Amino acid sequence: MNIQAQYDIETQPTILFDENDIPLTKTEWQDLLTLLVSSEYEHIIGGDADECHSVWVSRYYNDIGAPKALNDFSTAVAAIVMSPKMLRFYKQFAGTEKLCLRRCQANRMFKGDYIGEHKDKDSSPDYLATIVFHFSKEYTGGFFVTDGGQRHKPAAHMALVNNCSVPHLVTKVESGERLTLACFLSPSFAVNKQRCTAFKIGEKQPPLQSLT
Repeated sequence: MNIQAQYDIETQPTILFDENDIPLTKTEWQDLLTLLVSSEYEHIIGGDADECHSVWVSRYYNDIGAPKALNDFSTAVAAIVMSPKMLRFYKQFAGTEKLCLRRCQANRMFKGDYIGEHKDKDSSPDYLATIVFHFSKEYTGGFFVTDGGQRHKPAAHMALVNNCSVPHLVTKVESGERLTLACFLSPSFAVNKQRCTAFKIGEKQPPLQSLT
């Protein structure tokens, strides 16, 4: 099936996809969740574009230099999110199937955690769109908010796509756990041209709550 670009992320910068729209099987959703559950997390309080956060992060790919895998789980994650059928799916908003997974990370947020306002392109000018897969079933707060004031709260097994040039934030989680997998897509496989600051690591201990 040849899926053509159906969305213009310049005029429709934020897109929501329901589970039925996403070509992941129930087994693939579960496999991704298992990988996220098995990963190690660190408490990030400052991003590489000097934005402030409180979020637990496990990184699978990064492009501080050239895009590269970071740990033993990276290949397994990419095998699912960058499979041929998913590349065809991404073409709907990226306009091409020739895409690089420049950054990929799991984000865990508990009560009081938040993601400060930022633009993804400030970390890499080659970022085109970020697709965020959602896994949590029950939590309050944690809204994805764009600079235009639009508020989104995808359910489990939904995905949110955001144009990487659009400022956005995630409001504080009030209860429960918000668990997502963020994939930063680009047609460029080149070395990152942006010189970023180092991530700021907090000293908090991981919450004792179980993953979703």
